[in-house]
Amino acid sequence: MKIGIDIDGVLNSQYNFCIDYGLKFCYELRKYKLENINVIDTTDMFLWNEDIAHQFWNKYRKDLVVTLPAKKFASDVIKKIKEEKHEIYIITARKNGDEWYPENLKSKVEEITIQWLNDNDILYDNIAFDVKDKGLFCQENSIDYMIEDDPINLKKLIGKTKVMVFDYPYNRKKEFKNLIRVYSWYDIYSKIKENKI
Repeated sequence: MKIGIDIDGVLNSQYNFCIDYGLKFCYELRKYKLENINVIDTTDMFLWNEDIAHQFWNKYRKDLVVTLPAKKFASDVIKKIKEEKHEIYIITARKNGDEWYPENLKSKVEEITIQWLNDNDILYDNIAFDVKDKGLFCQENSIDYMIEDDPINLKKLIGKTKVMVFDYPYNRKKEFKNLIRVYSWYDIYSKIKENKI
């Protein structure tokens, strides 16, 4: 079987990062506060305009993509999945030249990402960058399961593959109720075993 895995919010804890670092940034600016925990985007969390959001990401993007560790047990569970002869596809929208990265990182997004996966002992068979439509990608590459958190991607995945939703406040909407909801990497593993994939 082929299992697709997102990075931000699935392999790492981007949501908690945004709250922790976002509140620190609000303190540094002496302005703004946490306004909404039911969203994925920092502009909506803190009601920042794009200029403020760019300042935040210019300052803290490296902390997310280089120093933030992988979620607990992600490496262990992925190793178990691979030992059972399943293929792992890392499927991400990350890409070189992304406007939400500071200038010194823009040309190295893919390189940094591969290094982070290596540093965190995340095994995989294939990696796809700059994937705009994960549903289409999964369909075209015969991905059996996709582990995802972003509501925009979840909408595109429905009907294209089986979907595991990594649970966050921002993806608890009614339209995602019938998808397989997961809460940790060992929860993912147990549900993979239950479904006998």
